[in-house]
Amino acid sequence: MFIIDAQLLSKANFVRCLIQNLMRHIALAAMASALLFSSAAFAQGNSLGDLLQADAPVNGQTRAERQRELPNLFQQVLVRVSGTTQVLENEIIRNEISSFNDYLLQYGYQSAENVISLQASFDERRVRDLLQRAGFPIWTGDRPQLLLWVAENNPDLGVRLVRRSEQRPFLEGLYSEAQRRGIRMLMPLMDLEDQMAVGARDVWGRFQREVLQASQRYPVAGVVSARMYSAEMPGLESFDDLSVDAFTDAPDAVSLTPIEPNLVMETTIVIGDMQFIEYVTAADEETLARNFVNQVTDRVAALFISQSDDGSELITLRFSGFSDIGQLLAAEQMLQQQGQVYRVHLAQYQQGIAEFHVQVNGGAAWLAQALAFERRVQRIAAPEQDLPVVDDFDTAERKPTLEYRWLR
Repeated sequence: MFIIDAQLLSKANFVRCLIQNLMRHIALAAMASALLFSSAAFAQGNSLGDLLQADAPVNGQTRAERQRELPNLFQQVLVRVSGTTQVLENEIIRNEISSFNDYLLQYGYQSAENVISLQASFDERRVRDLLQRAGFPIWTGDRPQLLLWVAENNPDLGVRLVRRSEQRPFLEGLYSEAQRRGIRMLMPLMDLEDQMAVGARDVWGRFQREVLQASQRYPVAGVVSARMYSAEMPGLESFDDLSVDAFTDAPDAVSLTPIEPNLVMETTIVIGDMQFIEYVTAADEETLARNFVNQVTDRVAALFISQSDDGSELITLRFSGFSDIGQLLAAEQMLQQQGQVYRVHLAQYQQGIAEFHVQVNGGAAWLAQALAFERRVQRIAAPEQDLPVVDDFDTAERKPTLEYRWLR
């Protein structure tokens, strides 16, 4: 509720104050709704079972139609589970695509709004074995949700921010490809708070400080800022000449020879203290968005599932803060669900403190990065030294130790 003393205000001031308060309440309600949606998406995670499912629209339910589409669904699952499109270039994988029925667990159909979709799920053990034989890791667990700011040079409106509510091929390609790859991408609300914090020129001009500050209100793990433009824009001799003023101060325009593809997207991705740049091109908006999602997902996946030169490694995880056995079992299950973890052994448990010995491909660095997106745990501190451990995996040796506090 808000109260305004109309006697102390002029009629104009009264109306202005009323509108400001109304807009503030609308913005708060929209923000609460968006945060609820975002938090639910982040907490949901990506279990391996979810990643092994795929669907696609079909013209009918004939066997010929099904046999034609199932290999595509199988390839979609392999890309999503491995985290990289390079998996389809592997000779072992290519030879197995035609044997998709050996990996198929079940299939079915769903009809909605006169569209028939073929849905299929694939066998976890067989998919794991195939990827392991081909030398690819598995990307499971919570995947980082990314916030995407996109500035474009519109021929009619000039430099502007792309909004999530627009109906355009770019957003259609963005959302559908993100779903296909199993990555979460969120676009800002662009309410009053966003508009006050950052403008189109900030994103276009790569002013990362302003963009990152405006992104703090969103529960995301990474921020992507991008500028999208046509390679046929006049006034530029090269793409490096692009600047905030490229479209306002160009008295001596130099014609740029059109090239194919003619759409360009320059992106900067920031996740924690890591920052990298991707340069994406395509001939149309939808393809540009799909290429963008694929390049960014490949890059992000490489950060979390990179394998160590020594292969798998045995490490120690020490958890504190357990109040009952149920929480202990939940922690053990959480570790087992991480894609690169092969074995989990409870070494000891006493007075709410548990020690697990975990065999993981990618080592302690990979597991620490994966657990950084687990809201149930909190990293205490990086150990100054490794602790000697004796367990049933092998003989006594010094192994990396990670320490966490169980939150819920």
